[in-house]
Amino acid sequence: MFRHEPKHLKECRTRMFEALADYPVYEPPYRQGPNHPSQLLNKGTEEHFRSFRNFSMHGRDNFSYFMEQRHARLAALGAFLAKFAVKMDIDDNGLASVSAWCPQNCGVLVADLRTDAVRQAFLQMSEPWEGRRCGFNVIFDIGVFLGECVIARNKRLNWEYRPGASYDGRTDRSGYGIVGFRNNREWLDPMQYVYDACLEAEDDLLRGRVGRYLRTDTLADLVRDLSTS
Repeated sequence: MFRHEPKHLKECRTRMFEALADYPVYEPPYRQGPNHPSQLLNKGTEEHFRSFRNFSMHGRDNFSYFMEQRHARLAALGAFLAKFAVKMDIDDNGLASVSAWCPQNCGVLVADLRTDAVRQAFLQMSEPWEGRRCGFNVIFDIGVFLGECVIARNKRLNWEYRPGASYDGRTDRSGYGIVGFRNNREWLDPMQYVYDACLEAEDDLLRGRVGRYLRTDTLADLVRDLSTS
């Protein structure tokens, strides 16, 4: 499964895959990303608008499902991290513990995070997060955790669905954002941020230099910085 990787990374992935065996799969009502494919205009205006109406309705349903499932996702993440003796909580100590866990571990949740195919599978939710993709569930839930930590420290902030469009539906965002920052800050996409953090951690592990890019305090520092933004 991981035959092209260094021995130490293969061993880390194997142990992680075993720990992920019973992790609950995140299953939204509809499998679609945040971007509506504008290429459908080539099929005519009527078809495009019909598709856009369905896309918008499904996106809202997915976001409602996400909002309802946040606490269940945090419970699943907490139970998983307990296997690593990490006590997850949104308070400062719990945040610091999760932040410290990430550099050594989040880079082995899913292989080949730097490839566009893997990124799109995550951000567009285009396939079930099972088997070799089961680590997507943890990446997503750490994003939920990150967002909830920020909101808990900055009461002006809240979750918001942020859809968009692209030619073929490709995207660099999950579409689930934290909004309400002062000084016209755009928004934070916690899931996209955590995916990129895992990508950096994977690169560190490949090169045998854990903590060079993703440090033990990276997530905690981000939350601290955003708590007054």
